[in-house]
Amino acid sequence: MEPKLEKIFPGISSSIAVKREITPYMDYPWHYHPEFEIIFVEKSYGIRLMGNHIGNFCDGDLMFISPNLPHVWKNDKDFYQDNKDLLVDVYVIQFREDALREGFFDLPEFAHIKKLFVLGQQGLLVRGNDHRKISELIKAVYSSSGIERLILFLRTLETIANTPDYDLLSSLGYTNSFNLADSEKINKVMNFLMDNYTSEIKLEEIAGLVNLNKSSFCRYFKYRTHKTCSQFLNEIRIAHACKLLINKSMTISEICYEIGYNNISHFNRQFKLITGLTAKEYAKKYLGNAFK
Repeated sequence: MEPKLEKIFPGISSSIAVKREITPYMDYPWHYHPEFEIIFVEKSYGIRLMGNHIGNFCDGDLMFISPNLPHVWKNDKDFYQDNKDLLVDVYVIQFREDALREGFFDLPEFAHIKKLFVLGQQGLLVRGNDHRKISELIKAVYSSSGIERLILFLRTLETIANTPDYDLLSSLGYTNSFNLADSEKINKVMNFLMDNYTSEIKLEEIAGLVNLNKSSFCRYFKYRTHKTCSQFLNEIRIAHACKLLINKSMTISEICYEIGYNNISHFNRQFKLITGLTAKEYAKKYLGNAFK
């Protein structure tokens, strides 16, 4: 997929860009940038796309991302319905490798942080015991300035680099796999799929959005995403099904039809293919005896 290039400007008195965004919903296109990024989602939930990874995010999502890895967080539909009880609260730190000085991170003291920069090419999701410490450091970076901000920033990087509990989300090398020529076109397709995945979607309709016939569109989509359009759509639907299984008191059959399938057998096959578990096994894994 062709993401949009985001241009990032640190403040005039800072070597790194630090911001906190409190908004009704997340409104980014699928994008990339030449900066590293640390993002902490204090409050929000929805679907996260990271390279060729599709999954859910919720309060506490904490990630380290290396340059040029396409990504987006998109809220659940509840956020776009003028629901004043829902709010997005996100902290973001963005920086270039030469932000402090050319070759600064090549110093031997930063060898472990250089390894983090490599891991970040896949999108590193922080879990475990260090999560709280790192999230508090991110907030402290936001609240500080000057030399204190730089010290806290380096401490944040060091703590992320040393945490043993993390997931890598995207395939290695995905950052170099896309053509940047037509980002508007692929963002139009992605936004349509993410806005309409619970409905019946016809391939002709999607192809028409970008003025291609079906066969040309299928080749176009597969070349740029490493997935067929059907695979992409199924992964979005199953990610939503996983959330419904855990967070709402719906039966598996009800969830099947809620997320856009009209055949329970097909839903079950796709769920097992994507998660490695049946829907019932998945729910029991996370809910235990609470699931009936």
